[in-house]
Amino acid sequence: MAGMFELFIDADDSFRFQLTAPDGTVMAVSRPFASKAAAVEGIAAVREYAGMGHVKELATAPLDRFLGSRPHAAVRPLSMRMPLQFQGMAG
Repeated sequence: MAGMFELFIDADDSFRFQLTAPDGTVMAVSRPFASKAAAVEGIAAVREYAGMGHVKELATAPLDRFLGSRPHAAVRPLSMRMPLQFQGMAG
């Protein structure tokens, strides 16, 4: 079974998505997006880049990223919790 992208609205009313493993473990959380359509485009980009992505080992953590930080918890789930269909998902 494949992982799933879950789209949600965070505490700041921004759209985010998370990638979950088949067992429900959250593997990645996106940055905030201003609209649902932009978040869906972000999912499409992750799907495109991840399959061919190279692994790069860094000696230290990048200064512009906060390792271990977590985004605000989702406070309002979208009306439908199902795998995203890209057609017809305008924000």
